Amino acid sequence: MTSFIETPGEASRGGFKGIKKIKGTIVSIDLVDAPAEWEEAAQQIKVEMEDVVILEMFPGEEPFELKDGKYSFFMKYAEKGQTPRNNSSYIKCWAQSAYNMNKKPTDFIGKQVTLEKIKTLLFQKTDKITKAKEDVYTENCFSFVKSETFDSDEAKEYIRKLVKGLAKKAALHALILDPRAGQMPEFKEACQKDTLAELLGMDIVDEKFVLKES
Repeated sequence: MTSFIETPGEASRGGFKGIKKIKGTIVSIDLVDAPAEWEEAAQQIKVEMEDVVILEMFPGEEPFELKDGKYSFFMKYAEKGQTPRNNSSYIKCWAQSAYNMNKKPTDFIGKQVTLEKIKTLLFQKTDKITKAKEDVYTENCFSFVKSETFDSDEAKEYIRKLVKGLAKKAALHALILDPRAGQMPEFKEACQKDTLAELLGMDIVDEKFVLKES
């Protein structure tokens, strides 16, 4: 393994683009013109949120906190006067994920939601010369996802990795500081009551959390 990157997928997204999953309250969803400084003619959907916590960054991206818990982002909609294509990221990710919950995106205004950028198939394109078909994906548009609960397998696996090798005091500190863990106070409470290892299916060896031997 080299100590330097060699593929485009390893490159850093940087800043806000590095955010993969968030939780917060949607304040507004509006159709607006693209900012004047953009080289983009299509109109955008602008989403503004408050009380936002970053739950996950893309691999290799540095986590950070949002100023005052506020966050806004844009999604390409369509040329003015037109409707978005059914294979656009706006439809495939944002609109479709809300529809899967029997909602429209605007139904979530004023409500707390969890949003995640999930790799999503948009369409297939055919090479003009080889006639080979290529799948075109996006991982840059937010989708609505179910809010994580402390008793889900995904949550427990995340907390196992967070506290593995830590003593109780260090584990409690990690559970308090970690944004994703902070959304599930049950883990912190279990650590304080010395029941966290049992909850996670872990062992305590030399006063540290370790994975059970299979």
